[in-house]
Amino acid sequence: MALLSSKEKYHTFNGLNCLVKGLEGRFTTIDLRNESFVTGKIEEVDGYMNLTMSKVIFTDQCGRCLEFDTFFVQNRIIRYVHIPVKLNVMDIIQTQLESNRRKAPEKKHTFKHKRALANQKESMRRVAEMKKASQTDKKD
Repeated sequence: MALLSSKEKYHTFNGLNCLVKGLEGRFTTIDLRNESFVTGKIEEVDGYMNLTMSKVIFTDQCGRCLEFDTFFVQNRIIRYVHIPVKLNVMDIIQTQLESNRRKAPEKKHTFKHKRALANQKESMRRVAEMKKASQTDKKD
């Protein structure tokens, strides 16, 4: 998988590019604007929805078929992307959006913050001791 630039990530996760990206590794049909279509396995989708496909059968307007090992489809000539019937579109989109979520890095505490936490723990320990002592005094 190629690394996406920040602009490509924006396009991928703020449009339906994530749906097409979710079809990577699957066989599907892409209708082109010139009335031809391409059927094959989607290998890679970039942030602008340019597709790289493998094991492709290209069918032109007249119905002639040509086979290609790899095929590149530029985003501006795509008319339709056929989603296989057995796939759930919402699941594909959810999976792609989840993969983009960043996990918040663990915060490293500064010396000042660590010292403040230690002082707070010590104060809480003293308060607990004072409560305990006052409870034993009341019992006597």
